[in-house]
This record gives sequence, C-alpha cells and structure tokens, in this order.
Amino acid sequence: MRLLPLALAATLAPLAVSAQSLVDAGDPDRLVELLHEGGYVAERTIDGVGDPMIDVTLPGTSFEVYFYDCTDGSDCLTLQFSSGYDLPDGMSLERVNEWNRDKRYATVHLDEEDDPFLQMDLNIDYGVTEENFSDNVTLYVRLLEDFEDEIDW
Repeated sequence: MRLLPLALAATLAPLAVSAQSLVDAGDPDRLVELLHEGGYVAERTIDGVGDPMIDVTLPGTSFEVYFYDCTDGSDCLTLQFSSGYDLPDGMSLERVNEWNRDKRYATVHLDEEDDPFLQMDLNIDYGVTEENFSDNVTLYVRLLEDFEDEIDW
C-alpha cells in the first residue's frame, strides 16, 4: 500500500517537467521575446553567413547572440553569447589566462590585435526551459559586468 503513492509520484514526475515551456536555438524569435521579457533591448538580425543573430543592448554596453550548427540559416542547435572590446593597448595573455582560470562559464580570447572577446557557449539542442535560458542570460550579463570592471571599460 505504501508503495502506491511512491509509484504514482514517480509516474507523474516526468509530466511536471514536460509541462514547462522549452526553447531551443531553432526559434530565434522566441529567444528575442524572452530577452524583451527580461528587460533587455534585443533585435534579431542575420550574421555574415546568413544565420540568425541577436543584438542585445544594455545601458553602456552590448553583446551578440550567435547561432551555430544551423542548416541553411535555420534549425540551429547551439548559441554563443559574445562581447568584443577594442582596447588601446589590448589585453595581456597573462590577464586572459588569469580570467579563464578564475572564472567559470564565460571565457576570454584575444584577436590579432590583442583585443579581448568574452564568450559563453550554450548547448540548447533538444530544448531548455525558458527559466534556464533566462538564467544563462543573467549569468552572462553578470560576467560581462565583471569583465568590464576588470578591463576598466
């Protein structure tokens, strides 16, 4: 008798999870809506190879959401949040390595002029909850603010 409630709970648990709205990189318009709902200014555009891209503007800064693993400009599987900074003297590799060692989630790399790019990849193939996507945006924005403090932006 005591096993019946446990068995019923185990059976219904997947239904609760599946009732949550999932989003993926195949629906850029929904991701723009979620960014708007989070208070961000976001505009859907197209990148240089014809894949979707989202420009996100914050007070004093911005970042891009790139879509990857796309088929003919749609049906994308993964995302990358990216911010680039044109610094007069660039950034040293030592500081980049220190950031990458001490911080999780977003990493920094340098372009050919030693200008830093802060990037965070998201694999949302098969979908993530809207809350998870929004939480990742919040995480990236927090790291973006930390990084801009680091480079005196």
